[in-house]
Amino acid sequence: MRLRLIIKTVLLFSGVTLLIFPVREMVGNRVFPIVPTRNLENASVTRLQNGKKAYTITDLSYGKRAGRSVNDLVLSFNGPSSALVRDDTKHYIITAADYSYVKGNGSLGRGCAHFFNRNNRVEVESARDLWLGSCGDLGSFTIEFRCMPYVMKDNASIFSRVGLFSGEKRGLEIVLKNRRISARFYNMFIDPSGKRYDIHLNRGIILTEGKWYHFSVSYDRISGKLSRTCNGREEEAVYATKSGDPYNGVYVPSFGSADEEGEYSCLDSPSGVFGRDFNGLIDEFRISYAPFEELKDKSAMAYHNYSPHGINQRTPYNVEGIVTSPVYDFDGTGTKVSLFKWGEELKKDCFVWMEFRTADRKFNTNDDGPKWYRIKNSQRGIYLMKDESGEYLRGKFYQWRAHLVASPTGTLAPYLYDIEIAFRRDLPPAPPLFVEVTDIGDSSVSIKWKKNVEDDIYGYRIYYGTGPKRYDGIISRIKGERITNSMARDNYITATITNELLEENYKLDAKQLLVYPKLENTVLYFFAVSAYDSYKPDTPYNHESELSKQVQARPYGGSQIRQNP
Repeated sequence: MRLRLIIKTVLLFSGVTLLIFPVREMVGNRVFPIVPTRNLENASVTRLQNGKKAYTITDLSYGKRAGRSVNDLVLSFNGPSSALVRDDTKHYIITAADYSYVKGNGSLGRGCAHFFNRNNRVEVESARDLWLGSCGDLGSFTIEFRCMPYVMKDNASIFSRVGLFSGEKRGLEIVLKNRRISARFYNMFIDPSGKRYDIHLNRGIILTEGKWYHFSVSYDRISGKLSRTCNGREEEAVYATKSGDPYNGVYVPSFGSADEEGEYSCLDSPSGVFGRDFNGLIDEFRISYAPFEELKDKSAMAYHNYSPHGINQRTPYNVEGIVTSPVYDFDGTGTKVSLFKWGEELKKDCFVWMEFRTADRKFNTNDDGPKWYRIKNSQRGIYLMKDESGEYLRGKFYQWRAHLVASPTGTLAPYLYDIEIAFRRDLPPAPPLFVEVTDIGDSSVSIKWKKNVEDDIYGYRIYYGTGPKRYDGIISRIKGERITNSMARDNYITATITNELLEENYKLDAKQLLVYPKLENTVLYFFAVSAYDSYKPDTPYNHESELSKQVQARPYGGSQIRQNP
């Protein structure tokens, strides 16, 4: 680090005195070491050909659902119905379970569920904090399962989540119809004007009794693509958009209803039901999703550079690796980050983007606050940005988070290295100079000092007490106004301290930690002055100088005898 100084020359009497006023700003830079392994999400450290260590994506597979997509519900049916009290994710409570467990005969795992009579079914509770109980934007989702029908009964339900409380059918169901699997969405898709639509996906291969099929239906909240696949082949796709084209007025999928302000609420939360009136085997049922708010942040590329989904590309955004730094700290509050940059090696269609946050208040790595802000490579002047409260993005504590985005094909990954910042530490002002007592009177003392010349000087405080370097009161206001450079005359500030002034400042001391002794004649008092800057005044984060040299004075009313001229 280095301290920048500005030298100002002031003429005093007939001589020349050099006064050195530091700009009070420490500048420096920091190159970050490799973060701990626990701070890597689907990311790892490798070594480039030039020997540098770099971050890259660990798993490029869409099929393994890298990134922050969520398995909301999983039913593997690997045990008897009597043991089924929660789904495999432990998210959902099972309120009813009645099926025959077929051991060792499932499409995957240890077994599967056999449904064959009217009472057979599995019901799960649609809790409000889960996808099936959500009232708002459902984001992107995939529903998939394996089934082997024994009897092709029309409207036999493999899965349904349908409510009727609104007076109309609302929700989704997957049923057998005309020997095909039909995915039906009732009043679930909302256009930009608020109108609701049904969408049915009915086209597909004719099923054969006694044969396993893998079925999935997916919605991409970014492009609006709603598609179904069977045994790895896309059978039908539509765009739930205003124009029928991708990305143009994408419909919102929701179980809830929106008010005039666009806020969603649920009228009902019906259970999810599996296997009602179905005759056959069901195995490996899963609902997975990615919330739309996360997708918006993660898919800057997806809006402009998007490829159609295949069976292993259901995740509706490019696969990411995420590197989250620890929380670092500077030496002082209000530190300004003037430059943030990094080195990157981008393969075709790969991308790297970064987030940054800072605060004077200490926070932990995984805390929700302070807010993250997206930044670009070689971003300058971060400290000039204002947050939602109007404060500049400056602070003592800070953290960065890198997003490494794979190519849409899921075959190429970027490399990230040499993450570095430049910063300026905002130091306290210099202590006021040339403090002296100019007058004493009846229970009063006048002192003056040379005004400070820093650009961000905001005010002064006068410390006083009855012992050397022991201060019992602080004077920061005079007649309700701060003590500032506006009070200066001929570059000097003069303050007359009286008991009325002490009483005024005593009342401003909310914590009443100081005693503010009155000025008594013939008692010796000690005084010193500090300066403070404009950064968050009247908070613990403000920058206050050290105290000036100490001066002393003894109030005295003077002689009571007046001599005649």
